[in-house]
Amino acid sequence: MPVRKSESLGTSVKKVEEPKAEKPRKFADVVKEIQKLREAGKTVPEIAIQLKVSYTIVNQMVLRSYKMVARTEEVFERQEQMRLGLL
Repeated sequence: MPVRKSESLGTSVKKVEEPKAEKPRKFADVVKEIQKLREAGKTVPEIAIQLKVSYTIVNQMVLRSYKMVARTEEVFERQEQMRLGLL
């Protein structure tokens, strides 16, 4: 006698769409957002948390410390890749 499949033998796994991967943000766009949020009265830690950027980068942009800004863009790009799991 052939084996009959019952509903209990069927899989309960449903096909789930994979979340769309975010693209790395551009440094210039993030700097503009930092400036807007700062003008709105947000603190550096609040901006860093909201934009998911390190405190150091936000602080350098707010202070406009040109001695420290030399490699900020490179650091930002590396952190973006880490944030998105591309490294």
